[in-house]
Amino acid sequence: MSIFNILWFEDNIGDFKNIIPEIEAHIKQHGREFHKDIHDCYPADFNVKLFEGNYNLVFVDLNLNNGQKGIEIIDTLRKNGAFIDVLLYSNNPIELEKLTEGENYVEGIFRHATLDGISQKMRDVIDQVIYKELMVLHRNGH
Repeated sequence: MSIFNILWFEDNIGDFKNIIPEIEAHIKQHGREFHKDIHDCYPADFNVKLFEGNYNLVFVDLNLNNGQKGIEIIDTLRKNGAFIDVLLYSNNPIELEKLTEGENYVEGIFRHATLDGISQKMRDVIDQVIYKELMVLHRNGH
């Protein structure tokens, strides 16, 4: 069983205690094993190059409790050449829209405002990522 690994930046992971098992079950339906690395902020010693290729998806909360913005984490990932799909979410839809629209738009980011429906959004994004991975494998003859 291949692994579906999520890098997750969330300072209130307890808010997701009921959602994590749903995500795990959803990934298992795809014949994959679910792994997650959860951080409450972007660690200063985190080396983007070390994780390249190790993760299928990144979940990022827009506002972390140490003052970091999820969009800054995404910028760091992109500046270091990590072009991986990201789900950026927030309970502040106005701020989320302001930071990700127009000139602030970043390719490969899925957005979700409010925690209502976040579980379904996460499953939808996982489905899209797995579909893209399968299409790449199919094109390469695997």
